[in-house]
Amino acid sequence: MNAKVFRFIRQSKGLTQQEMADMLGVSKPLICLIERNKKNISDKVNRRLRETFGHEYIEKCRAFLEQQ
Repeated sequence: MNAKVFRFIRQSKGLTQQEMADMLGVSKPLICLIERNKKNISDKVNRRLRETFGHEYIEKCRAFLEQQ
């Protein structure tokens, strides 16, 4: 997963960075750093993201962005 997909997932759900941080159990600054591609997505964050939104939804978002 990359920063673009991560941001797209958040925005497609209509979430603020703070709301996404709360859902994933991380800080808002970490969300900001990930979205600006300044910090890699850790295994822990990736796992929580998949648990929260589902693997299928994440893969659909990735595929959609690849077509753009």
